[in-house]
Amino acid sequence: MSFDEHQACVQQQELESALALARRDGISIMGAGGFARALRVACQGQGIKVHAFIVSSRTQVDNEIDGLTIHVWDTFPSDLLHYPIWIGIFNNHINAELTGLRKQCLALGFRDVRTPQEFFSWVAPAMGWRYWLAPLEGYRSQWPLIEQARGLLVDDESRVAYDAIVSFRLGIVLDDPITLCAEQQYFPESLRRWMPASGCSYLDGGAYDGDTLRMAQSALSPAQIYAFEPDPGNYQRLCAFTAGQASSVIQFPLGLSDTPAFLRFRSGQSDASSLDSEGDCTIQVAALDDLFRHTRIDFIKLDIEGSEIPALQGACKLIAEAFPPFLAIAGYHRWDDLWRIPLLINDLSKNYKVVLKVHKSNSFDAVFYAYYQDHQ
Repeated sequence: MSFDEHQACVQQQELESALALARRDGISIMGAGGFARALRVACQGQGIKVHAFIVSSRTQVDNEIDGLTIHVWDTFPSDLLHYPIWIGIFNNHINAELTGLRKQCLALGFRDVRTPQEFFSWVAPAMGWRYWLAPLEGYRSQWPLIEQARGLLVDDESRVAYDAIVSFRLGIVLDDPITLCAEQQYFPESLRRWMPASGCSYLDGGAYDGDTLRMAQSALSPAQIYAFEPDPGNYQRLCAFTAGQASSVIQFPLGLSDTPAFLRFRSGQSDASSLDSEGDCTIQVAALDDLFRHTRIDFIKLDIEGSEIPALQGACKLIAEAFPPFLAIAGYHRWDDLWRIPLLINDLSKNYKVVLKVHKSNSFDAVFYAYYQDHQ
């Protein structure tokens, strides 16, 4: 795909008009969860009045939040249709797919419907890190790298998925959802021929409670598993799962990065616990090259909430070995992971072939798979 400067200019003018309208008339917010509540606070900081939250079911929430009324879709006052509505729902659930929610709002009679990727530029400083959401001008400024990374993908399916993600995140294509891969995440059947044989060594960065270890045992039958999980609660559940496992499992209560360090961490967020300068605890992180100097690793899976790039940088020697590991790297936590991860993989080893598959709604669980071209 190529950058359309005229299209970008037209879109920018439209969004500036939408922001002016929101500041003049106020908005409603679809949803009433954590993202919606943070959006309301951010809007107040921008001088944008929020008239109401609108939700699909009364069983989800109370009648109001901080004095703001919550209405249900089929009973909200008709005068709210005169105001723009911003979708305050942002996750990977199938019922939270943004193009579908946008269509629902239009069907209800709202004329000005805005998705998170459209309005995030206006509220980003107050919203903080929200996975891949970023001001649209950020994507536009990185277009040469976006195109360069696309050129590294080895098949048409990957390039189609890549284009769909970029168009979706830029708010260019909001009528149809991104086509999802129906194969198992991290171990897709179409790539099994490139994965290591039974009896391999498997390394799981972000092992959570053992969920991906179960899949790895089924898909790979590894002889040795190395599982990394820094969240204290998740680590306890991981150890409970691995107790008595047939294959050898070594658990590490560590995070992964490019150098050893102690860093602040926000724990207790289920599978979304992550590094955070204002987190509630401190964890230790380590570099894989330091831990496995004399150990062969055949498969590396990383899903570590935005730390994938430093973790890969800390594994550059492992990846440059005579038998580079198969890689399955989450590519959706940071907005620029979409191009930085494939470019980094290529820098670490020119022999890798890179494939992209999207496993969850709204471009979440987009995973880059990389295999060594001589492994067949």
